[in-house]
Amino acid sequence: MSDLVVCAIGDVAPGEVEAFTVETEHGPHAFAVVHSASDHWFTMDNRCSHGRFKLSEGFVEDETIECTRHGSVFDLLTGESLNPPASSPITTYPTRTEGDAVVIDF
Repeated sequence: MSDLVVCAIGDVAPGEVEAFTVETEHGPHAFAVVHSASDHWFTMDNRCSHGRFKLSEGFVEDETIECTRHGSVFDLLTGESLNPPASSPITTYPTRTEGDAVVIDF
């Protein structure tokens, strides 16, 4: 794993989620970054494990995100699905801030 800068901290308002595509050694990769209202940061692949819909279009509440396509809710820390129809977790990445950047272990 290596450090990967996904965005600047000013790019995502508290309580919101935004999409970012970052060039990696394996090519472009789509991420969704959440800045929770409690000032925690989370990064995940920008797709629901059920319908492959963009999680960046989802609703953030506390430390969960709801996919707007079929209503599945995911825990932002673990990626676990909290309700159907999704039964598989989403891929999440350890996330931290360094200076004005949001950085993940990728």
